[in-house]
Amino acid sequence: MANDLTTTDQADGQRDLAWKALNLLFSTTDLVLDTLGDDADASIAAAVAMTEHEMRAVPASGTGRDEWEAAIDERLRRLAVKVLPTAAPAQTKEWRTMMVEALSNLPAMVALTAAKKAIHEPFRFIGEIEPAIRSIAAAMIEKRNARLKGLERMQADIERARRAPAALPAADPDREITAEEIRAMKPELRSMGLKAGFITQDQVDAAFAVDEQLAA
Repeated sequence: MANDLTTTDQADGQRDLAWKALNLLFSTTDLVLDTLGDDADASIAAAVAMTEHEMRAVPASGTGRDEWEAAIDERLRRLAVKVLPTAAPAQTKEWRTMMVEALSNLPAMVALTAAKKAIHEPFRFIGEIEPAIRSIAAAMIEKRNARLKGLERMQADIERARRAPAALPAADPDREITAEEIRAMKPELRSMGLKAGFITQDQVDAAFAVDEQLAA
């Protein structure tokens, strides 16, 4: 029991960390760092792990597959009752079996959640149920893919901010600012440098051209 409680506490802790990052997904880098502090990397990692877990595939076999099939079948049974209220469960069994197999190419959690949400959709015919589930699922998948991209940008912005100098380098006629220093600057700092004449637009363009070549 103690081990189960420990595991549950750890899962809750990781979920809390994940939501801290997700709640800041569209915030400035400064606000993210101020809010998350030393937990920034752990929070982002937890958010990525949680999102990827939500996108995991339906198990191909075993207990996990059996549990998923039972759960999706129950949701489909309710949807069938909504469209065909007088039909006995046995009469829609063949349709449900086919639908369970058809929906197994969606992420496991997404399929279950989409089928649950579909109960609120208006249906005239039973054949309209699968397109509705897939439409809901597509929106969920798009949202999670966007979330993963946002978390990737958040991590990159944090790492760039950590590398950024506290202020513009002191003017030195014998030393030219490096491309690495330019790339590490925050955008507002680069803008100040351009206005003050410490760096030129050509230097900025060249610095990020190098950055793009390295990333290619």
